Amino acid sequence: MKISKLYKPPNSIYPGEYVPSVNEEEIKKLVSKTHKKKINHPPVNITELADLFKIEIAIPGMKREEFLVQATENVLQVYAVHKDRGFNGHGNPKQKEFNYECCHSEITLPENVDTEFISAEYKAGILRLFIPKAKHFRKNLRANIIVY
Repeated sequence: MKISKLYKPPNSIYPGEYVPSVNEEEIKKLVSKTHKKKINHPPVNITELADLFKIEIAIPGMKREEFLVQATENVLQVYAVHKDRGFNGHGNPKQKEFNYECCHSEITLPENVDTEFISAEYKAGILRLFIPKAKHFRKNLRANIIVY
């Protein structure tokens, strides 16, 4: 996979720049090529709080640049792709039970969410998404979410 262009979101409240290691076309192409048995669907926890929904997805061993998170209307799609790192290049694995080469989750959100202001962070193998509630449903809203 080639590294995408440097991305600095306009009017970002976060300092620094973001260099995604994959782009949307590459991820969707890989997911469509990958056999359905090889795509990992990681476990998801969804918690409703007074003013937001918190979604936690367990995907260990990733880097924040390896995620593509998109929201289109009330559907949240999370892709995670990285090349197989094996055992850090040392020797041949004799047993390999976990593989997070290609992960995909699609979550249908309730209509009362504001997908424009979703925030995401990745710490200790857990991707956390914070989705604020909205008073009104807005159609045709699409957002790319940066993982911090």
